[in-house]
Amino acid sequence: MKGSKQWLVAAAIVGVGLSSAIGLTSHAATTQQTFISTLKSPVKTVANQYKLYPSVMMAQAALESGWGTSQLTLQANNYFGIKGSYNGQSVSMETSEYDANGQLYTTAANFRKYPNAKASMTDNAKLLRNGISGNSAYYSGTWRENAATYAAAANALTGTYATAPTYGASLIALIQQYGLNSLDKKTSSTTSSSSSSSANSGATVQPVYATAKYYGVSGTQTARLGSKYTSYRVYNHIKGTREKVTKTAWSKLKVGPGQLVYLNMRGVKKAPTTGKKTTWYRVTFSPAKSAKKYWVYGAALTLPTVKYAAGQATVKLSAASGDYYNHVFNSPYLAKAQGTLSQLKAKTYTADNQAVKTQDGIKTTWYRILAGKTKYWVAADHTAATPQYDYVAYTKTSGTRKLSKTFKKYHLYNHVKKTHFDQQEFKWPSKVKAGTKVTFNQIVTKPAYQTTWYRIQFSGSKTNYWVDARALTK
Repeated sequence: MKGSKQWLVAAAIVGVGLSSAIGLTSHAATTQQTFISTLKSPVKTVANQYKLYPSVMMAQAALESGWGTSQLTLQANNYFGIKGSYNGQSVSMETSEYDANGQLYTTAANFRKYPNAKASMTDNAKLLRNGISGNSAYYSGTWRENAATYAAAANALTGTYATAPTYGASLIALIQQYGLNSLDKKTSSTTSSSSSSSANSGATVQPVYATAKYYGVSGTQTARLGSKYTSYRVYNHIKGTREKVTKTAWSKLKVGPGQLVYLNMRGVKKAPTTGKKTTWYRVTFSPAKSAKKYWVYGAALTLPTVKYAAGQATVKLSAASGDYYNHVFNSPYLAKAQGTLSQLKAKTYTADNQAVKTQDGIKTTWYRILAGKTKYWVAADHTAATPQYDYVAYTKTSGTRKLSKTFKKYHLYNHVKKTHFDQQEFKWPSKVKAGTKVTFNQIVTKPAYQTTWYRIQFSGSKTNYWVDARALTK
């Protein structure tokens, strides 16, 4: 199978009975019809819960498990060859895999051991619904809202779930041969119009929608369409959150990769069955207020990147106009202004986090400051906020020194103290003592404090540390 190393098909399939793998008491139950009738209930329950085609799930289970005769199915109720462990339970099996050169080889691997068939069906359904790392919509072609027929869903597994070019066709052939498409039919809530109000008629099943939490934004925040944006869809609302969500074809929008889009809202969707959260954005293709709004899944966009670093600095605010925000402006979180800088009464604030944002090749720096009991983000530039560091003068030189008798009164740092945001303090190596020789390769003076600092290295190490000169002696 393609996409994740944890999801591979076991190659060891032998012709033996279904036995206890599917909960049967008879050891002679080997026919396909027995397999279908035994798994009908868990397949329909799970497939409908995750909005998949029961016919495709049944066909997959039959194909992957050899109609329930594989040793993996017999010993572990594992119908889809899923590797790893399930609630700490696994079995070791030999499996055939391909190496980097395309050569087939046999190796031992641990496969998940399930308590029953339904657990195996659920695990596979979660894979199809949640996708792979970095792409939760990887198997979206199998979802009933995207696949108009079971055949479309089966074909969507070719090249994703399995690399075999005939994988989808094999599933379709099984569905047609054994009439598995009958599993896809939904049971009517009533038997007839005349008996719809009778006590025996079934209750109407209400659809379960995903929930979404929405976050507003300020100003003009932008992103670009990613190189694979057409792998996703454009909707009038976040998909699956309400009735009659419609989609628009990309071809109608006349856009392409790299197209600038304007972001005016962020939504975090929570799946009703798994609780999995995904991020969506409401976009327009023009900055005009009248521009039509669409919702897209975040993976369809190339968003600015932000690298965060914890640390400490004093940030001085200017009197110039500007805003402070709940997030870095135009970061993937999007940002909403919390007020103007002129509303912050103090002139300096302590920052505990630094962010470097890269958008279209341009880098900007932001600091998170504490104002009262609330933290805000401010841009680091001469018109808004500037970090305050001690002035130092560097001299590149070299030589040796020894640790003084009072060296433990001082500390080792990755930078001269109060000169960089990501200041880190380190302990002295356990084996050093007064008189231990060190080499230095740079000297710094801090005129305001009339102190000198050395950048030193210990014998046998290439790591540089900064230390106050008072920790050293000749």
